[in-house]
Amino acid sequence: MNERQMNESLLAAFPELKNEFEKYVSWQDGMDTGAFLTYEDVFRPHIERAIENGDADFLDRAGAFIEDLYLTEEEYAVNVVYVGILEGLKANCDNEAVRSFLKPITQREFDELKY
Repeated sequence: MNERQMNESLLAAFPELKNEFEKYVSWQDGMDTGAFLTYEDVFRPHIERAIENGDADFLDRAGAFIEDLYLTEEEYAVNVVYVGILEGLKANCDNEAVRSFLKPITQREFDELKY
């Protein structure tokens, strides 16, 4: 997967991020903006807010989306999820709250993160 494919996947799964995403990438490379950046700076904050607000629907969709990226076994996609999402969640959020919406593979990866 490349930057554009990763970003298009994110917006297809989470159309509610479109306006914020477009604003974020408008001064960068548009849809070709690095997925590490967009996933960390656009997607992860929404996950963190959903944890704080108890938005189970968003968290369920986020958990499934993240798991699907891991299941591609595509190195770039896995690295974006690991670095752009899981590391920040591990550092910034209640780890049990994060574990509660992650699916089995990403839950295992999350548990193996060292902080």
